Amino acid sequence: MVIVNPFKLEQAHLYILHNSAEVVPYVTQHLAKMEQWIQNEHTRTLISWFRNQILQELSNPNNTVSKTLRWLSERPKVHVFRYNSYTVKGYQFYTRMKDMWSIVQNSGVTLVAQALHVSSAKDKNLVYAEMYYYRIVDDIWEVDYIDFRVFVLKCQWWTTIIIKEWMKMDSDL
Repeated sequence: MVIVNPFKLEQAHLYILHNSAEVVPYVTQHLAKMEQWIQNEHTRTLISWFRNQILQELSNPNNTVSKTLRWLSERPKVHVFRYNSYTVKGYQFYTRMKDMWSIVQNSGVTLVAQALHVSSAKDKNLVYAEMYYYRIVDDIWEVDYIDFRVFVLKCQWWTTIIIKEWMKMDSDL
């Protein structure tokens, strides 16, 4: 019997864990937890990291940082304009409150996103797949970056699996 390098022993242990059928549910659970942790960490640090990256690039006299990136690296003005309707490419969107008093219902928003998923209960392999999200517009903001403004439809999203069967998809948007 010999004592082996701790790093190599840990690698062997990980190999055994990853290839043991009984451990698969725990590996899947851990991966899901790590994905959430990575997303939370990204959300927590992106603004300051992005600003520092742009400032670092701007310190180079030959930088190619666009005017848009310069403004985005700064925080927007603290005051936003709020609207109860907004038109983009000929399509009108209403907030939930405006929809309550309107004959035409225009507050629904659909988004198709690709995300990492477990393909089935039996197959624990992670795959990229489309997920449909749907929600009613709660608020419409115009965020001011001094040199330009960005409209934001503020929604609370939920996934839809059944709804996609009766949704009309518009490829013009």
